[in-house]
Amino acid sequence: MNLTQEQRIAKHKDFLKANWELIAAFAWEHYQQRGRGAVCVVEEDFVHSKHPAFAPIRFHYVVENSEELKAMGGWPGDKEQNWVRTYDPAVRVVVLVIRDNGGTSGYLAGGPKSPPEAFANRTAAGN
Repeated sequence: MNLTQEQRIAKHKDFLKANWELIAAFAWEHYQQRGRGAVCVVEEDFVHSKHPAFAPIRFHYVVENSEELKAMGGWPGDKEQNWVRTYDPAVRVVVLVIRDNGGTSGYLAGGPKSPPEAFANRTAAGN
């Protein structure tokens, strides 16, 4: 399926909205363990799904000076690097979508629940 840039961005935003609590909880847990970073997700895991909340998802968390970041060739750009250095992890999440057509799309995302709230909800639901 060939997508225009606008369609691709819309799919990314739909995915972020549909999976916000999961993304936020994952980000908060990894921030607590490793510090500031970005959640990475592979676009092919969700972009062609009709129901982005039910797509099989593989998240990775990347931090400054990590092997994961080196393998990616560094931050995609100055914008994303600056987001990682300055975002408030209790409010927002830096998300990098690794596109199936090459390249990376970056988002500074927020949602109805803060990352700590999302983590607490998911942890409580697991008990």
